[in-house]
Amino acid sequence: MGWKEELSSLIQNRNTRSKLRFDEPLGKHNYFGIGGNAAAYFEVSTTDELAQVAQLKKRWEVPVALIGRGSNLLVSDAGYSGIVVRLIGEFNRLEFDQNRVDVGAGVSLPRLSKIAANRGLSGVEFALGIPGSVGGALIMNAGAWGSSFGDLVERVQVMTEEGEPIDLNHDDAQFSYRHSGLKPYFCVTEATLTLTPGDAEEVDALMQDLYNQKITSQPFAEENAGCMFKNPPGHSAGKLIDECGLKGHRVGGAEVSKIHGNFILNLDNATAQDVLSLVRHIQNRVKRERGVDLEMEVQLLGF
Repeated sequence: MGWKEELSSLIQNRNTRSKLRFDEPLGKHNYFGIGGNAAAYFEVSTTDELAQVAQLKKRWEVPVALIGRGSNLLVSDAGYSGIVVRLIGEFNRLEFDQNRVDVGAGVSLPRLSKIAANRGLSGVEFALGIPGSVGGALIMNAGAWGSSFGDLVERVQVMTEEGEPIDLNHDDAQFSYRHSGLKPYFCVTEATLTLTPGDAEEVDALMQDLYNQKITSQPFAEENAGCMFKNPPGHSAGKLIDECGLKGHRVGGAEVSKIHGNFILNLDNATAQDVLSLVRHIQNRVKRERGVDLEMEVQLLGF
């Protein structure tokens, strides 16, 4: 029995919502709409099944990648030779206890922000315009408008490479700008957030205002993976790119957004290589003209 057969056996003859497909096109599962096929694509619905995937990874030395909602991801044209995992089912849990919320790693950020606003809880208004999932937001310490996800975290549950759950406190998670200490673990499974009680109408109004500012200042219609680069200390990546005259610059089917310089768009069946070539061109130009190094915020898979 190989790893594919063992993986198939995890859901055979079980009453589970999990779904497994082999040779799955990953362009369907990321916001860029780019990328080759995954050897296996597994939507995992239970903690037990996820633990077994972790153990299978270690036993067979097969690569495993969790992609969340694929909103901050560029997949190689060659695809991914291992197992791509998305968390569903149990990992979509969302439970409130006064101003604290236990939230699964698979919960979408817009869903979290809307439900919190309806309950008059402030803190995640900025997340309405971020199309990712809680797990990815925790690992990358996603944020906007001066707020970051890590600021809200009381507890994070992660799974080790052996499939064991571990609870980490806020300090253990080591949050910093667009970074955390969570990446070395097999995955993040859930978190407890502490929000601020407020007036539901006021929280909703702030959430909608931030969302409206986002959709008028950033491209939403075209396929993209959000901000391509982290903001360097003391600088705005988008402003640096604009100052270098790179808005609208194209490589193949990929183009720097004319609305916001820190977005690369898939305008015409762009390949991952088109995007990466454009990324390198931007980095070299900004370094040469402004003396600043731009670090990618979008994650790479299969390269």
